[in-house]
Amino acid sequence: MDLQNYEGTTRVLIDQVLEQKRDMSQEVFGPLEQLLEEARKTGDKRLQGFAHYHIADAHFSFETGYSEFRNHLAKAVSFLSVAGEKELLARAYNLIAIDAINNGSFDVAYLYLMNALQTCEDMDDPYLLSIIHNNIGQVFGRMRSYEKGVEYVRRSNELQAQCPKEDFYYNINMINGYFAEGTMYALMGNLEKAREADRRITELEKENESAAADNSSVLIPIALLRYLVAVLKGNEALSWTRSRDFIRTLKGGYFIYDYILDIEDLCHFLIQRGYLEPVGEILEIVRETVEATNVVQMKKVVSSIEIAYYDKMGDVEKVNECLRNQYRLSVQQEMEQNKIYQYSIDLIQIMEAQRKEQEKMRQENEALQSQVQTDPLTHIPNRLMLDSLLPQLFETAQREGKSFGVCLMDINKFKEYNDTYGHLAGDICLQKVAQAIQKTSEKPGVYCARYGGDEFIMLYMDKRDAEIRGIAEELAGEIRSQMIPHSAMGGDGLVSLSQGICNGIPQSYHRQEDFINEADTALYAVKKNQDAPGRRDFIRLAHVQ
Repeated sequence: MDLQNYEGTTRVLIDQVLEQKRDMSQEVFGPLEQLLEEARKTGDKRLQGFAHYHIADAHFSFETGYSEFRNHLAKAVSFLSVAGEKELLARAYNLIAIDAINNGSFDVAYLYLMNALQTCEDMDDPYLLSIIHNNIGQVFGRMRSYEKGVEYVRRSNELQAQCPKEDFYYNINMINGYFAEGTMYALMGNLEKAREADRRITELEKENESAAADNSSVLIPIALLRYLVAVLKGNEALSWTRSRDFIRTLKGGYFIYDYILDIEDLCHFLIQRGYLEPVGEILEIVRETVEATNVVQMKKVVSSIEIAYYDKMGDVEKVNECLRNQYRLSVQQEMEQNKIYQYSIDLIQIMEAQRKEQEKMRQENEALQSQVQTDPLTHIPNRLMLDSLLPQLFETAQREGKSFGVCLMDINKFKEYNDTYGHLAGDICLQKVAQAIQKTSEKPGVYCARYGGDEFIMLYMDKRDAEIRGIAEELAGEIRSQMIPHSAMGGDGLVSLSQGICNGIPQSYHRQEDFINEADTALYAVKKNQDAPGRRDFIRLAHVQ
């Protein structure tokens, strides 16, 4: 979202928000509320969408209010959709998806991630696209569809590699990407690919120790992947060392929530291979951390590990106790998922209402634009439309070396027609002539407009002289066929047009006025001789000098 145009107090508040979010400071709520109030006063939908999104993101990051998180996120989607802010809208969809993943609603998560991907698919933003692809990969991973998950995660890593390396988060994001890739390969039993991902992480650690190895946010994934690789290799001594490293990292208590599903995968992997002792230690640490939360999905993850662990241990009583707990959690989760589904439906309804409103506005704008650019009497394009179209056509012809033609025309002896038949009849005559002009101009590369009074103009793009003369004669015949009486005209005594045409390829030194002036000169020459005996051809075609 482009924020460069904001000034004064608004600019100060925006800078405070971005700075405090970078610093992970909960004080960010203060300037965000002020910014939202400022946006409401001015009616700035872009700014309201920005504020609502970041308030939702802050509630999510600091776990300070789940209902507030969803409320602000729904409003963010509403305002960002109306404002057409695709980048932040895609981020909002992504955040909805993360919330759905955390609650076990993978179908909803996939839906919104695909919405996010579609929203920003034409944007040159590898960072955002990388995040979305990674999360889609995680959804497939959670559903144990590892091959599909790896496909999206590898694409995510390719996109992340296009981001600036000097960015503080570059190495962290790359490590998380290779962790996701390596973990899925390990769970598929592909040791070679898992080791390759681990090797890439090692290279990233060496490249930038301060942004990788020393950052607590990536300690768990690094230790987890290396533990998986050691077990997959079947190296008992290394597996024991890696288990100590991982458990020591877990005891640090950092970011366990973020990797709870990966920890679940690790535990099931270990249980299947008989590594029960470290699973018991992992359970102790994770159980204590998760019990402090109210997130049912996380508690259900712990319960899932417990059931597999105690079943492998042969402790039937514990298994039954865990199964009863699992059932209670499943009932709670179903209620939470129903809320997620309802929330999803509400958002879809909001978006559909906005789509209809935008379509209505578009149609109203088109109708208004049509009224502004249409002559009210003849219902063909007017001078305003001409002034917009003519420069575009001329510049295109000049740039591409194509022919450009201008035909100025007027009704022969129209003043006498009005004097004889009256102004009402004159208006009807103008309408009939305009209809003939419009009908004749319904060809590729031909455009018409009312120039003023009884004068009309036709523009030709990429037409040879013979084609233009053919169209001019067709128009003259069309008007004669209407058999509009005009007693002041000699010959057949019918209404007719004089047409002055200039056609040619515009050179670099030409201006559009040169073509108009030459067409006007040709029209004057036609008018000068319109009373010649037996005259029926009122067309003259000239060329610009």
